[in-house]
Amino acid sequence: MKEKLPSLDGWRAVSISLVLLSHCMYAGGFPPRLIPGWDAAGLGGLGVRCFFVISGFLITWLLVSEREETGRINLGNFYIRRVLRIFPVYFTYLGILAFLTRYWQDAPSWAGNLTFTTNFVGSPFPTFHLWTLGVEEQFYLLWPLILLLCAASGKTLPKVLLIPLVVAPVVRLLFCKRWFPDHMDWLFQGYSFFSKCDSLAYGCIGSVLLFYHRQRVQTLYQKYFALISWSALALIALPLLLRHMYFPPRLQAALFDCMQASGFLALLLQSILYPGKGFSRALNWRWVRHLGVLSFSIYIWQQMFCGTDFSVFGRESAWWTRFPMWIPVTLLVAHLSYYLLEKPFFSLRQKFRA
Repeated sequence: MKEKLPSLDGWRAVSISLVLLSHCMYAGGFPPRLIPGWDAAGLGGLGVRCFFVISGFLITWLLVSEREETGRINLGNFYIRRVLRIFPVYFTYLGILAFLTRYWQDAPSWAGNLTFTTNFVGSPFPTFHLWTLGVEEQFYLLWPLILLLCAASGKTLPKVLLIPLVVAPVVRLLFCKRWFPDHMDWLFQGYSFFSKCDSLAYGCIGSVLLFYHRQRVQTLYQKYFALISWSALALIALPLLLRHMYFPPRLQAALFDCMQASGFLALLLQSILYPGKGFSRALNWRWVRHLGVLSFSIYIWQQMFCGTDFSVFGRESAWWTRFPMWIPVTLLVAHLSYYLLEKPFFSLRQKFRA
């Protein structure tokens, strides 16, 4: 099970492209008349949901593979790999913001950034995107422990994962209706772990199904390939369309994330099983995969250049923060970050693999 799964880097490229497109509206020079429609499209939220599904899928695949091959999960090695993967770029970004720019934020925001709890406490725009890393880190703390404690087999893991599929929509519904004490706002607001954990869980479920029931899943796709494709696209697109129509906000809050995450999971599994068929071919083009490999660095650094000319650089209308130049500048910095901060740790991470 040490095979390299196809199409994952391609989907990472799609996800980061959605985030970049969404953030264009914050950059100076972006056409103001396009902002309302751009904002309503929700492309950034969709991109982040895709990232969460991919993360849930891959982490579960690696952990389950390790347990099947070695009979155990080495938590110490897992957390060391995560630290080596995330910390160098993450804390370099924060360090540069803190010490090499004019950027300022209050102590609670810095505390949230440094402890991966920005998703609960919030922070200003240049560090607000780190809420997603908070969700990811909390997932890394919980999910491997759950795998160990429940000692679940491939048959029972999907049942365990039904819990976040219920919890997250209920939390979003409670937040939409304000059915909770005001002092617990941090727990129910839209960026908390409890509001987003279902997207991660969909990825986990897909990984378990593919690992333990690959033949059945493949047979299903062989039989209903086109139907699954169109149904998945419909699940992703419908929330984007229904936002422009009258649709009860409580149902939007509870269901839209679930619809898009499950639709994306169906496409993800399809592209892994059939990487040379249909749209999946494009996901495995070399330049697309390269963009996906850079996606973590791109995501971390893009918020520094996205319309933050004065708050970060102390200049009005700096060309490197304006649309569309902020995107190639971000890509350049992401390349430097990948080759100078990420890649040097790859060989070290390999030492802590099963």
